[in-house]
Order: sequence, then C-alpha cells, then structure tokens
Amino acid sequence: MRTPQTVHAFEESRHCKVMATYMGTSDELVAKLRGGSASNYDVISPSSDVATSIVRAGLVAPLELSKLPTYSQLSAKLRDLPLVKANGQVYGVPFMWGPNPLLYDTTAFKEPPDSWSILWDRKFKGKISLWDDLSSIYMAAQILGYDKPNPSQLYNLTDEQLTAAKKKTD
Repeated sequence: MRTPQTVHAFEESRHCKVMATYMGTSDELVAKLRGGSASNYDVISPSSDVATSIVRAGLVAPLELSKLPTYSQLSAKLRDLPLVKANGQVYGVPFMWGPNPLLYDTTAFKEPPDSWSILWDRKFKGKISLWDDLSSIYMAAQILGYDKPNPSQLYNLTDEQLTAAKKKTD
C-alpha cells in the first residue's frame, strides 16, 4: 500500500525519489505505453489481464534477475506463471493474487453465488452489470473454458475465441 510514510521510508533507504503516475484501468495503462510514454517509467504494475500483451508488444524490457537476489525466494507458483515470460526471459514479478469482487443483493439470493456463471443466468437478465473493461472479456473467456488446460491462454485468445467472449459480455 502506498502511503506517504512508506514512500518516504523507501526513498530514504534506497536514496531515490518516487514519482508515481496512477491509471484508472488496464486499458489506460496500455494506451499510455503504446502512446510513446513507456520510457517515462522505470517500474509499472500492470494487472494480469494486460501483462502478457505488454510483453509481446515490446513495451517492457526483460528483468536482470541477478539484480533481484530474493527472486528465487518468491513462491514457485507465482515465479512460474507464464504471464510475464517470453522467449526464456522474465519481464515481471507477480507478487500476489487478488480477488475479483462480486457484489450481490443478499435478499435476492438464498445462497451466495459460487461461480461467475451467475452473471449469465437468464433469470437475472437486466438485473446484472459488468465493468465495461477488458477484465470482463477475460472473465467471459474463462466461463467459456478458454483457460483450459493453460490459464495463460486467456491472454492469447484466437480471433474466434475473442469474438465469442465479446458476444458473451453483450
């Protein structure tokens, strides 16, 4: 979490000045990078929905793992994720999993939803909303099974899969 105290402590211990830029969505980050401002950033923290496309587009440089002495101590499940790897190079360090929140009216459900597929249940038509964001495409692609057997396939959909996922979010 970025607070004035943690930033100040980091700056003091690393003898640097943090100049942060905040973006509202993954799409905004990608647009800024593609728009020519990639060289303005030393470090970015993209969400998993765009990490692979940023790497494939050549908008980031591979990491020099020799300069990250504790990299090998990172959970193997995170370290081995294919999201930020290409051609034998590592381009990012996944450091956590995060939830996608599902908000629902507790009076409308006897039991809490246990799957994202509830978003496509016909009995809730007109009563559900999704983010108008790239993450909704990935969620639809996952519901369609495009993450099997390889979860990173969600970020490398064929044209046909992408069309089907978009149609599902309509």
